[in-house]
Amino acid sequence: QKDTCFKCKTNRPFVVIRHGDPFCETCFDTHVLHKFRQGLGKTKILYPGEVVLLDISGSISSLAMLRLMASGYDKSSHKKITANPKLIVVDESNMFDQGESPVPAVLRAIEACPHMPRQTFVVPFEMAFAENCEAVCRTFYESYGNHSVLDFKEADADIASLAKTARATFDQIRTLSAREDVHRSLRLQLLYTMARVLGSSKIMLPSTATDLAARLLTSVAVGRGSSIPNEVNYLDTRIPGLTFINCMRDFTPKECVFYLKRVNVSPITVTNHVTLSDPIVGSVSRLSDTFISGLQISFPSTVSTVLKTAAKLRSLDGSGNCSLCMLPLAASPQNLAESPQNLAESPQNLADVVASLESLQLDRDVCLGCEIALSEGAGNVRLPRTDVQELLKDYLIE
Repeated sequence: QKDTCFKCKTNRPFVVIRHGDPFCETCFDTHVLHKFRQGLGKTKILYPGEVVLLDISGSISSLAMLRLMASGYDKSSHKKITANPKLIVVDESNMFDQGESPVPAVLRAIEACPHMPRQTFVVPFEMAFAENCEAVCRTFYESYGNHSVLDFKEADADIASLAKTARATFDQIRTLSAREDVHRSLRLQLLYTMARVLGSSKIMLPSTATDLAARLLTSVAVGRGSSIPNEVNYLDTRIPGLTFINCMRDFTPKECVFYLKRVNVSPITVTNHVTLSDPIVGSVSRLSDTFISGLQISFPSTVSTVLKTAAKLRSLDGSGNCSLCMLPLAASPQNLAESPQNLAESPQNLADVVASLESLQLDRDVCLGCEIALSEGAGNVRLPRTDVQELLKDYLIE
């Protein structure tokens, strides 16, 4: 047990981040801020005046992300962040009827955040089930977009019916693994829709290093091994023209907890499928997280090794994107056309491919992982229909 800070060799320790490396309060603040800004600086992903969305759920990592991002707007900051941040709060209170909604607490935490220019949008999760979600949100935003806090619950008069549909859908899903998988995919779709409405091409997500390492194992287990680079790397470019930024990728949950303690931010209780489920009932993601966390305690380099290995992998070029999780599909259009499960006979040219595919009336193009989740009772989840002509446009000769 060291009595002085690992960095300055003077002050008393405040927290031990790594085994044998205690940090004082000042050095810990510097370490955390540098790590956050280093990731953004290396990728040069944020441009002056560009609209960037922050996914603020109220979790420990999302509140830490909010405060770290706000530090870049401080006048005393060495290199100020000049992007235009817009905060997205997905309201899931109607999905989990468990007392008081956490949204007011999240809004108070946002309001107490200094320095940062902000506009906050509260979006009900059940909007993901609306047939014309983007059009409704866009019309509402164009009418009331100048408000500092805009609640999209007022955008759709039939929000109660959508909430009922959403709850019924998740009640029909038999396993916790599939429930979590579908929930996360629909949440990302909702964020993507809001990015289109607000004119943004960047979304910052609060997933920590432990979250991403566990997600890697989960992806392999559920059949999304080919999409690991998109899931766990710093920049997730699964959708052309949009980038998900895992800006908390270099942070552990412990660092987030102690950073919030330093800035006097209280954690907010966030209700989800895992917190409401029976502790005895496991899911693939929960077991993966427990496995990774257990290894990390005995072998502190576990998470970093897993993520460094993932960084060396490359995504396969697919035939489009999954309609649910939006990850690239592993199958190519040619393979899809030639599959005996889809076509009675192999067509002779691409024009026949298009005609044959359209004759199948494909209502959903999903990856193997989502197909497994949908087979667990989520078959009535509304998915956008993939336009076959658009899917094959790069392969057609004018």
